[in-house]
Amino acid sequence: MHTILLLSSLLLSNFFHLVKGALGEHGLLVVESGQEGVEDQAFCLIYYPGLYQIETNVTLATRYPISALKDLNETNTCDDGDDLEDLGLLDTFPIFTSNLTFANCSLAEKVSRLQEFKVLGMIAEGNYGKNFNSSLYNLTVPFGAIVERIAKQKLMQMQKQYPHANFYVYGTDINFDPSTLVIFLMAVVTVTLGSLWSGYAKQHLRLRKESQVSRVEVGGQGDVVKPQDGAAHEEDLAVRVSPILIMFFVFCMCSMLVLLYFFFDQLVYVIMVMFCIASSLAMYSCFEPLVMATYNLPIPVLRLPKANLFFCRLDLELRQLLLLLVSLGTSVVWFVFRKTDWSWMLQDFLGILFSINMLKVLRLPSLKICTCLLSALFFYDIFFVFITPLFMKDGKSVMVEVATGHNSGEQLPMVLRVPHLNHDPCYLYTYSLLGFGDILVPGLLLAFCHGFDLMVGSPWKLYWVLSCVCYTLGLVATFISLYLMNSAQPALLYLVPFTLIPISLVAWCRGELKAMWEGDIQESNEEVYDNLETDDDDDNPNLDKSD
Repeated sequence: MHTILLLSSLLLSNFFHLVKGALGEHGLLVVESGQEGVEDQAFCLIYYPGLYQIETNVTLATRYPISALKDLNETNTCDDGDDLEDLGLLDTFPIFTSNLTFANCSLAEKVSRLQEFKVLGMIAEGNYGKNFNSSLYNLTVPFGAIVERIAKQKLMQMQKQYPHANFYVYGTDINFDPSTLVIFLMAVVTVTLGSLWSGYAKQHLRLRKESQVSRVEVGGQGDVVKPQDGAAHEEDLAVRVSPILIMFFVFCMCSMLVLLYFFFDQLVYVIMVMFCIASSLAMYSCFEPLVMATYNLPIPVLRLPKANLFFCRLDLELRQLLLLLVSLGTSVVWFVFRKTDWSWMLQDFLGILFSINMLKVLRLPSLKICTCLLSALFFYDIFFVFITPLFMKDGKSVMVEVATGHNSGEQLPMVLRVPHLNHDPCYLYTYSLLGFGDILVPGLLLAFCHGFDLMVGSPWKLYWVLSCVCYTLGLVATFISLYLMNSAQPALLYLVPFTLIPISLVAWCRGELKAMWEGDIQESNEEVYDNLETDDDDDNPNLDKSD
């Protein structure tokens, strides 16, 4: 179950996104009403300087009468599309809906055909990608795509309300958005708390196995209440995986991501249901220790009848049942209201708990396994963000398309998302996104480092502190590259080398690289060897132990 949940969470792994990166160069379409007391209306515009460079100086931008806007609706303006002769396009500024079902060609091809009818320019509604072969086109009129879904409707309404208004388009830069700071803090806090908890949980299991002491169960007056977090007495110190299994795991991730790209409308609801189940279990698991602590208080214990379900067996006390209902209810509320303006807060809350619980449960056994996983996902991330646009239709990135939900109106919940907090029109209807994988993948390494620190008694938890600092610096590098390169960034491109290399170098300098590389595998082998020696002694009672 945990493996399936981790697989689904890593589908969007390693991806930090702003609308700036996915859509291209930003501009604005501004309508001047020309009436006193009526403010200008600005719309976010995406333009393509490789094909046509619009004016970046507001005062020099050409003004067009709003009456020139001509709504073509879903007219197919491709070369093999509808007949445009009788539409009266001369000296107009066509605007149409970007429905690729009716017009399956690039935006550049549409503009190339429309300018033959001597249009003033062209506006599309929606995004067509940004990778065009500029050598194939000679475009002489300004054009772009408006992002807001009801922008065309507003423009047509303003055309009727202010028939003498003018509009103009110009290129602009987007200022720093505070949402990046919010999502940065959420990621750092989540990784820190999750890895801290994971290390202590692993050390507790190690000490318990060494002392052969059963878990202490809390309760009073003969009424023993057991935790329901799924932990068993025979729980392993770490997940038993091999490099081959890691490669198979990454292959499954690639396959699922491709399936989501082609069948997003059908699979998105499967992922949503999985997220609701996983986040409910995570919320219960994270808050159950607080509930268990209340059993030390002189409060009556109300045990409920045992319930055998298809996939689990419940033996709950009233307080545990209430926590379970609250956890399930929170996920259901998010699912029902997921399209409201405030749903991002609930999604991030559940996502943080989900990530913390995954880091607590999915403990990797060695630096070798950590290196295999991080290295494989390093290349996975680069391929699906940077390489797939080179051969996919309209130059679209598979990762970006799946993360943003195509044009389905739905979005995968396996991301932290924060609405943009400035007043730029290009940010009003979009979110900053950070995939759970950008938390979980480096977080698994951080959790291993904390467990290793506790096992060997590193001074000041050296490896864990170092990995936390390096993870923070890696995120900072991701944000800087996001703005400098003006494109969506695979966060693991920065997080993997920023965390893995310094930890390995420090371990090598301290002479502990071999111990970290083998990790719990070496410890397990020593335990097996000790058990074999004990068995041999038992089978040979006359053997002189002094030998």
